[in-house]
Amino acid sequence: MVISVLMVYQPIESTREKESYWRSYVSYYEEYWDGPATPQSSWYGKEYDEFRKSLSNHLGLNKKEVQDCFFQKDEEGSYFIVPVGEEVNINIFRAENFIPFEWFLMFSKEEKHYFYTHTGFGAIQPDAIYYHAIVEHTTQRLMQSKEVIESALNSIETGSSRYLAETLKELHDNIDNLQSWLSGFDPRSFIILNYAEICSHIEPDSMKNEDSVSEIHNVLSLAGEGKFDEAESALTYLTSKWREIRAVITGDRLESTSTVQ
Repeated sequence: MVISVLMVYQPIESTREKESYWRSYVSYYEEYWDGPATPQSSWYGKEYDEFRKSLSNHLGLNKKEVQDCFFQKDEEGSYFIVPVGEEVNINIFRAENFIPFEWFLMFSKEEKHYFYTHTGFGAIQPDAIYYHAIVEHTTQRLMQSKEVIESALNSIETGSSRYLAETLKELHDNIDNLQSWLSGFDPRSFIILNYAEICSHIEPDSMKNEDSVSEIHNVLSLAGEGKFDEAESALTYLTSKWREIRAVITGDRLESTSTVQ
């Protein structure tokens, strides 16, 4: 099993009663490690235990009371955090062995980035794909996508376009779930879609050409224009691609596109 992740970094001031704690945590972490805490941070041996022991002493807390977070700082010096380590984490959505198509609707092609790894002799290569956008922008895109879907569903004739119609209805429902989730965050927050471990099952030469974001937007654009046959063909291509990726991971066919938290 491998996972993909949606992660919302919220402004540190939006954590309200815990703002003072998180600012102390971030300040100490940066001083201790000379950098931010990210999902790509690596711990060796007893480094993590030693850090938590030192941090608990600094904060005057029992080590069991220490909470961790990922954090980043923008160009203006403002901090954004994702609390981690909680059993139920409202900042994080996960999906197993695939990426739900509605996740792609929140982003544009230009927001694609890579995590890079050094491969020796000064060479680097991308080892994971991620997208980065402001929550306010993703909310607007979801609203626009839902309007296109509703318009298409009012015009589409099932039959030859039955698969397209069923998928659009499912996307519509899943967009509602995402909108409800995002409404709980400050609109200044930013959201990251991380392909994470899935990238280890995509051919390295194919990673730069992976563009499911544009492909799902194209499906909706064609459907919105009433070009239902073309929209269904584009959807079939996208679905087949992700079925193949999942088959590489599990040996099974893609059975579900529901969001998993």
